[in-house]
Amino acid sequence: MELPGGVKRCPDCDEVKAIEEFGLNKRQPDGRARYCRACFRRRSTQSYRKRKAEQGKTVREAVSVPEGHKHCPRCKEIKPVADFGRNKAEKSGLAAYCKPCHNTVMRDERIKNHGSTRNYHLKRRYGITEDDFVRMLARQGGLCAICRAVPGTFVDHCHATGQVRGVLCFNCNNGLGHFGDNTVLLELAALYLAGEVLWPEFVVLPEARGEVPVARTRTYHLSQRYRMRHEDVERMISAQHGLCVVCWDRPPEHVDHCHRTGAVRFALCLPCNTGIGQFRDDEAVVWRALSYVEAAVEDDGEESPFSDEELVELARAEEELRSEFYRSVTRVG
Repeated sequence: MELPGGVKRCPDCDEVKAIEEFGLNKRQPDGRARYCRACFRRRSTQSYRKRKAEQGKTVREAVSVPEGHKHCPRCKEIKPVADFGRNKAEKSGLAAYCKPCHNTVMRDERIKNHGSTRNYHLKRRYGITEDDFVRMLARQGGLCAICRAVPGTFVDHCHATGQVRGVLCFNCNNGLGHFGDNTVLLELAALYLAGEVLWPEFVVLPEARGEVPVARTRTYHLSQRYRMRHEDVERMISAQHGLCVVCWDRPPEHVDHCHRTGAVRFALCLPCNTGIGQFRDDEAVVWRALSYVEAAVEDDGEESPFSDEELVELARAEEELRSEFYRSVTRVG
């Protein structure tokens, strides 16, 4: 009931309070709530608790939290905000649960909705299920699709199209990654392992390297492992025009040697040297990797946007480029 002088009596606490102590309510004649804010809040809390009790649910009690901290409703602990992940959807900008609880909750949700965490990741990353993975691996005889020597454990896909190609072992999967799924580089690497180095007639020389002090540990490493001095390596790099002899694109960083005989071959860049190592220095494995990538491109199953005539023309143009490249290089071996 509104009284003169901008005050109103609350029928619940029977106190006369300033009109500002009552919330807005357009349905009331005076445009103000019937109860004062304190009584309205208490009544709302009682109503909420009664509703939850009828539904058989437990009411979460309010917890006093110091500044810079947050209460985790799962482990019931008060922790620094640094222990909570970020979540832009939340008003506070923080995740509801602390990081350990968040990980547990998310894992349980993935198992509940997708059967397992692995199944969730396979669906999200590659669009396949665990059953698809098992069938794919069974078609490969349980072995890596490239080396066919060890069990396949990693799903391989084309990074350009997202197409799943097969199941590979750790080494072969990483080997493809170091060569960037590039069929030309894979072919050059296979020829290199066979003893053939393709020397181009023209190369784009890298920027001249400044004088860098040579660490004593490097000199010791070169002498013990390769029976070489730092000066020998520099002469070899100079003879290669300062470029890796496989890709002819990057400066060489590592001395490459045959792991069977120990003989030093050339200086290679990090991706080519590591890629060859991942393929176990085996030219046959690299050739199989090349065939594997080319077969996936041919059998992608998608309808081509080009006509048959256009595809023939594209193939002819690609073959001309390949022939032109090989005309500009000299086989050494």
